[in-house]
Amino acid sequence: MPFIIDQKLCVGCGSCIGNCLNRAIIRRGNQVLITDMCCDCGICKHYCGMDAISMGPTKAELNNIKLDKALKEKLALTRDIVAMKFADKVPEGVVEEDGLNFWCHICGDIFQGQGSPLYFTAKNSTCGGSLALGLGARSIDRDSFNAMVEITTGQGGYFASQDLFTKGRSLFPQFPKVYGGLILGSLAQMKMPDMVLFPLNGKQMCMLSTAYAFDTGEVMTGNAGAGTCLGMVTIPFLENKPVFSCGDNGGRLHMQLRDEEILVCIPYRLVSGIVKNLDKTVFAHE
Repeated sequence: MPFIIDQKLCVGCGSCIGNCLNRAIIRRGNQVLITDMCCDCGICKHYCGMDAISMGPTKAELNNIKLDKALKEKLALTRDIVAMKFADKVPEGVVEEDGLNFWCHICGDIFQGQGSPLYFTAKNSTCGGSLALGLGARSIDRDSFNAMVEITTGQGGYFASQDLFTKGRSLFPQFPKVYGGLILGSLAQMKMPDMVLFPLNGKQMCMLSTAYAFDTGEVMTGNAGAGTCLGMVTIPFLENKPVFSCGDNGGRLHMQLRDEEILVCIPYRLVSGIVKNLDKTVFAHE
């Protein structure tokens, strides 16, 4: 693993455990150990008063091309993996979306292997999904807003009334700032994204969640009833936890999801450990 603990120096205080963002440090019996969930961030080292933590003989695998290939092979994924990264300006070599679009539609195109990385902003958001993505709102006139409310509420809509439309937002963590935009592309094309998103079936989800729990002991949580963008992005980005969701009706249509598919979003810093653990669980011995 990337970082190791010198058991002769460690006093077992547990300070490193509570400060590991990846939940990669665990207590087993009388020892505190760093698992393969370590992503090389080195934060733990700053919280060890005994200087018992140092770099190990190997580094965490953060190469996007290798992780893309490993996830597809180990989970038997048949579509491309979406990578997402927040940025306050258009990065060099990335195309800025020049018209209206849906975040979920762009993801759907990427799942199908179409397009190069795009920079998506609030001004590009057709449906207001930018509000759920930490990008702020696109300016629209009152008539357009009322038309959107009429389509999405009441009989045949998503909510019975307008006052319920934004209630779900309060159930998710708040972004600390308004970001300039979100880069969207395939994982094979993007280095060091913030998170990855892809569709999978029930067994694949079971394999993935078992690999995540193997060293952390944690369960992956899911949500349903909220917009696909809200349910998929906020928790992985803000709390560094993977989530799954069935998405919403419009999101599923734009993403071209099959009936048996759900979505999972994983913070990128967790992917390396999950990939390693896919070779250790009960599924690896079937």
